[in-house]
Amino acid sequence: MSFSMPLVLLTLCSLCMRGSFVIFLWVFLFAQIVKSEPLIPSIVLSTDKTSYSFAGKLTYLKDANSSLSFLDVQQQKVQESFKLIEQNNLSLGYIRPTIWLKFSVLNNASPEKNWLLLFDYPLLDEIEIFSKNSSGHWQQELLGDSLPFQQRPFVHRIFVTELNIEQHQYQEFYVRVKTSSSMQIRLLITSTEAFFARELSNEMFYGVIYGIMLLMAVYNLFLYLAVRDKSYLVYIFSVLSGSLFIMALNGHAYQYLWPESPNFANTAIPLSSSLWIVFTSTFTQIFLETKRFAPRLYYAINALIFCATCSVLFSMLGEYQLAIKLATGLALVNNILILVTSIICWLNGNRFARFFVAAWSVYGLGVALLVLSRYGWLADNFVTHNSAALGLLVEIIMLSLALSDKYRVLTAELASYAQELESKVALRTEELEASNQQLKDLSLSDPLTGLPNRRHFDQQLKLEWLQLLRETKPLSILVCDVDQFKHINDHYGHQYGDKCLQTIAEIIMQVVLRPRDIPARIGGDEFIVLLPDTDTQGAELLARKISAGVAQAAIQQAPDAQFDIVTLSIGVATLIPDINKNVNELFALADRHLYQAKESGRNGVVASID
Repeated sequence: MSFSMPLVLLTLCSLCMRGSFVIFLWVFLFAQIVKSEPLIPSIVLSTDKTSYSFAGKLTYLKDANSSLSFLDVQQQKVQESFKLIEQNNLSLGYIRPTIWLKFSVLNNASPEKNWLLLFDYPLLDEIEIFSKNSSGHWQQELLGDSLPFQQRPFVHRIFVTELNIEQHQYQEFYVRVKTSSSMQIRLLITSTEAFFARELSNEMFYGVIYGIMLLMAVYNLFLYLAVRDKSYLVYIFSVLSGSLFIMALNGHAYQYLWPESPNFANTAIPLSSSLWIVFTSTFTQIFLETKRFAPRLYYAINALIFCATCSVLFSMLGEYQLAIKLATGLALVNNILILVTSIICWLNGNRFARFFVAAWSVYGLGVALLVLSRYGWLADNFVTHNSAALGLLVEIIMLSLALSDKYRVLTAELASYAQELESKVALRTEELEASNQQLKDLSLSDPLTGLPNRRHFDQQLKLEWLQLLRETKPLSILVCDVDQFKHINDHYGHQYGDKCLQTIAEIIMQVVLRPRDIPARIGGDEFIVLLPDTDTQGAELLARKISAGVAQAAIQQAPDAQFDIVTLSIGVATLIPDINKNVNELFALADRHLYQAKESGRNGVVASID
């Protein structure tokens, strides 16, 4: 069978045309498929899953001059500059450029399930979200802490927006992010139920932290009011500034304290951080006595306090970028410096520094993790994001224990000093009382004879008179006078006269033995004896013993001289006290009988019966 050449050529041309059409058709279909599918894997939402990360599904672009518009970003040349983010988070530190993000979402979940897009970092100033709706038009949404808090679609500390993607639909997203804080990109898609469950646990976590911090501040406020130690007051301010820093860092301060002040929401972070450094450094100086235990570091801490104070001023003047970078760097320096100071003070004998070493080791680790994540050197995750809060909580508790321990030790030392002082005071009081008693005895006794003087005798006479008035018992007195004492003084001298008086006093004290009986010297050569509850016979008997004792005593004038006899004349008087009588009558009666004894030749005793 043969074919003609034209027919063969026609057949070949027909086959080629059909093949070209098929190839063209396959190329067209492939192009449509490529055009409809994203180059980067999409986040595919499903019913059986509640949370999705962006690891490996998010690209970003640095807009160094912040000059790219949304239309510019969609240009093919710009699209080629987007870089894939392999991790779930992007930490770029304190950078000026604007960041563009790009991702896509395919919703294969049931229509009943609602989805939320979270920007889990509350310090981003501007967030502009561009999303293509089902009609193919791009829509725009603004978020960020540069807006008043109530303008957020979800009134929450972090930035939350709803994803409105119909079932089995694919949607592209572009996000422009700009901030003066650290550039931390933490995106997450969750279901509404998962979001509220997640935030409930987060809020409980922060509630416990804030509650303990507040409790520590109030507890130490009461201690300060009790002991008036300024270290407690500085500690309270450090707790409050540290708590404010954590609240500002997590967005709670903006949400609850100043929701209508977006500018101050940014300022509060370097301000509270710098105040924290000032108060913790000051507390360290006071509590550890660094000038005594670490004098060189004392001046270094003073320099740190000065720099932190400058950071406070920069914050208040609105120099946020300068203040936040300075405060962040000073936080690391503060931690290292105080930790080193604590160790040196401990080694130099400050026992309370051991609490500082433990407290600042824990807090230092937390701050280091946070700062390193803020500069982009560590991944920003739950641990690094909350490390400062957890470290601060542990530090606050341990420093409170340090204050309590110091108070306990100082109280014990004070009690010991007080006891020692009390012992010394008791000893001095005892010595003073003995001295006072000695002075009293001297004021109530005769310095020559040692007998009570007239003052003492009169006091005891009044007491005994009242006592015997109640008891209706007799009271007797003996009035004794040395016979011719003036002649003795003039003839032999005063020294011999004094010797005579001392000898007579000794004899009287040997005779008068009852505790209630009071012998006394009431004048130059006069003696008197008070005899409570003694009748006339008893008083007369005692008087005669005294008279005989004096008469029998030979008093030598000088070592080689002869002995002379010295005698007494004694008048005895007895009365039973009653309301119609007084002590003057008793004295008058005794003087009368003494005069009778003198008139009867001296060296005698005259008594009366009444």
